[in-house]
Amino acid sequence: MTAEFYLFDVGVGQAAALKLPNGKWCMFDLGKSNTFSPVNWIVGRNRSYSILSSVLSGNNTPYPFRFFKTTISHYHGDHLGDAVALFQTGSEYLKFVEYDQLYLNDCYETCFYESKEIITTVVNHISRIYGTTPAYADYGQVTIGELCLPVTVARGIGGDANSRVNNASIVTRIDVYGNSILICGDVEKEAWEAVIADRGNYGNIWRPFLSNIDILVAPHHGHKSGYSIDLLNLAKPAIVLVSVQSRDTKVDTRYSQEPIRSITIGGESCSYISTRDKGHIKISIRPPTSILGKGDQYWSFGDSALP
Repeated sequence: MTAEFYLFDVGVGQAAALKLPNGKWCMFDLGKSNTFSPVNWIVGRNRSYSILSSVLSGNNTPYPFRFFKTTISHYHGDHLGDAVALFQTGSEYLKFVEYDQLYLNDCYETCFYESKEIITTVVNHISRIYGTTPAYADYGQVTIGELCLPVTVARGIGGDANSRVNNASIVTRIDVYGNSILICGDVEKEAWEAVIADRGNYGNIWRPFLSNIDILVAPHHGHKSGYSIDLLNLAKPAIVLVSVQSRDTKVDTRYSQEPIRSITIGGESCSYISTRDKGHIKISIRPPTSILGKGDQYWSFGDSALP
């Protein structure tokens, strides 16, 4: 009944996954590197399970593996590289930005040629093949909630084309066995400040959603553009994870400072962990031993995170 959360080392980009206690898999963004595909790794890991299930049921054809739920936080190429593999495998539900043409124009303007091709592929597939994730999908003992600003509101916050795309990112909150994980997409500082300061519907919905976080996956790959003290003061995370390539000079060093609370991993106090330092990151969360307790976390890194 253990849940497993992964932040994969994909170099430029981001990809995370959650194995639910019931064995189903969810993806959160689809980054990949030249040497590693998170989607194909998960599919390969589940191929033997599909064959065994078919044998036990007397079925000669292995049950095909499908992802239960996939979230594409926004349409920048570094979050989409594994999309073709995902579409070939299938996902029961898909959560994506409700785009308009101005949003897509901004996406194309801020991407390299190769990224434009994958954006077109994603846009052509998602609206005609997949239904959006229902509000109350059954994640077993896990709760997954998601919020994003409409693209028209994100544009109203201002900034260049890159910021306008980033600020419409889907933000995901996962609550499992008393542990909360916040995946921040590429939302930037100005958008965090806008939703947190808002005294209307946005603020009333977003502030509780962003509060009391254990593990925060830093917005915009830990860059200064996404750093918001308002977000961190509200979330008060125990630890921040950053998906970032080696030699990236834009990572904000304040993610290792207060108000990050820090936790102990392997006898050391940690407030900040990046994929460029540790490689793949895996957090196993086990059920609590008492009704009111909190499930324990077990961390592993690099090749050890990919058994």
